[in-house]
Amino acid sequence: MTIKSLPYALPDPVLLPQYAASVKERSLRSFLDILKANSITTFYQEAPNLSVFREALVRENTEPSFAEDFPYSLYRSTVPTMTYEEYRPFIARFQEFVEPDVVPISKVNNLFAPGLPAFIAHSSGTSGGLPKWFAKYGLHPNGKRTCCAVMENVGPKISDGTICVIGSYLSKKVLMLTDPNGETVTRIPVCPVSAGTARVHSGREVSRDRSLRLLKGPNLTSPFAVLFIQNFKTFMIMNILFALADRQLACISCVFATVFRDFYRIMEENWDLLIHSIEIGVIPDLEGLDDLKEHLQAYLPRNPRRADELRAVGRDTATDGWMKRLWPNLRRIVATTSGAYATIVPEMRHYLGPDIEIHGMGITATESYYALLYHSLDAERYRLSEGDDFVEFLPLGEDREPSLLRPPWEVVAGESYEIFLTTHDGLWRYAVGDIVTVVGFDPKDGQPVICFTGRTSGDFRLQHTVIPEKEVIDAIRAAQTYTGAIAEFTATADFRKLDVCHGFFIELHNELGPEACLAPEIVKAHLCSANFNYAKDIEGGRVGPPTVRVVRKGTFMEYRKWKITQMGTGLVQTKVPIVTWDKEMVAWLEERVDIELRAPSTKVDVEQPR
Repeated sequence: MTIKSLPYALPDPVLLPQYAASVKERSLRSFLDILKANSITTFYQEAPNLSVFREALVRENTEPSFAEDFPYSLYRSTVPTMTYEEYRPFIARFQEFVEPDVVPISKVNNLFAPGLPAFIAHSSGTSGGLPKWFAKYGLHPNGKRTCCAVMENVGPKISDGTICVIGSYLSKKVLMLTDPNGETVTRIPVCPVSAGTARVHSGREVSRDRSLRLLKGPNLTSPFAVLFIQNFKTFMIMNILFALADRQLACISCVFATVFRDFYRIMEENWDLLIHSIEIGVIPDLEGLDDLKEHLQAYLPRNPRRADELRAVGRDTATDGWMKRLWPNLRRIVATTSGAYATIVPEMRHYLGPDIEIHGMGITATESYYALLYHSLDAERYRLSEGDDFVEFLPLGEDREPSLLRPPWEVVAGESYEIFLTTHDGLWRYAVGDIVTVVGFDPKDGQPVICFTGRTSGDFRLQHTVIPEKEVIDAIRAAQTYTGAIAEFTATADFRKLDVCHGFFIELHNELGPEACLAPEIVKAHLCSANFNYAKDIEGGRVGPPTVRVVRKGTFMEYRKWKITQMGTGLVQTKVPIVTWDKEMVAWLEERVDIELRAPSTKVDVEQPR
């Protein structure tokens, strides 16, 4: 799509004067709403990092007012940035059980935000660490717009077709919160943020799960029982089975593009089983179905006509548009395809054909849904949410000094920033780890428009060099000109030789390209051109040339299954890290290498950074 053909206006390159005051007013309103609500909480009153701010407010006897920005000016100059370490002692109160998974309400009421959380979101532990816990307090009054907008993207309203939403309601555990008499007052799940948000949005509490398993929602292909399947492959096969059985499927929705890739890969691998099951109307015996099988069986009548139709299409994945031939009514895919997930888009497009739209859903971090789509067909740009959580920006390369963080009305188009969040769920100047670039301002009201460019944890730090995540991704994109389309990858330090080097594991969409052996040299050339310190390390022999190893097809899908089993992470939120230091993961990948691409002796000329 060319710029001239874009169905929406491009962001303004500067914040227009007529909008600057309103951006500031909206942002300060969010900040003051959070301050007013959460100033009664345990964390606010006890956290050491907020002590100077608390004391200054008391000293000034300040009542927060929308008409002035004094509370924020004070906050800006006195409150340091925070990480999970500041929250760990407080969130641990949800893990101080009097009995297994039993927590007294007195320990956790008003802990981060007023009242009790609706659920505890656990992170996916992408960078190799243990999952983190975050208390999520549901739909606070000013958060309905963002939450509802994201959920409407996940499950769009379609009047002439059905939707396959690849989601899970599985919980890591369910906490029972008890009163002073030991009576259970409420139950809250510990689960991925996507599962918890879906529950809150739909009003489906864990206490109703048993009856929910019997039902099937309107316009949905899968019965609700699929939401509770624990085995990853079985979970995917059931989603695929009910989708294939429905000729009217119009939309497939999932959190990440990698989940959609698993969807069509597993469909391809299990084609004969799926068609046979549709023909005879019998749920196959698969691992992990157990007592859910009878609930699923109620929604799979025999359908030999649909089976014959699918057989006529066949498993012709070599030709573009296979999925459009399976579902003539299919016209939309919803999945995150920005950042690292962009490498999967060419393969997705091959399976989908040219006419099916690919929509995003917004930035859905575990800590906050802080940005929505700028436009549904724009996978790269996001509009900063308004009237919800408060976002601050630290220019890349700056120290984390409190006064250096910039509010939304002070950011500059073209500059990159690290994101810090102050949220209704009780985070204060929290380093979420996202790196974004401000690409402009919404011409309707001046709200900043951003692109997600990476994670601080995705930076490749080796010897004297820090290679930002974006440069790692760009190097892989450059390499696929020679290797063929790279579906997924991860990077790590390669210690096999005396000179440590930057190592890459890649999985291809098709066969290796005829000049694939050039890939290591292309990666090196790209990184030397983009990163001065890397060029100097290569020149000085402090690091060796990069290595590129091709793993067998399906490896990264196997990794997600393995990690779900090992770590108990969410079925649809498990991600492959851009850069990993996990020795167990590296050893696991090394066992699945098909070939190592050897760099030729000839050099690729590159322009040295100035």
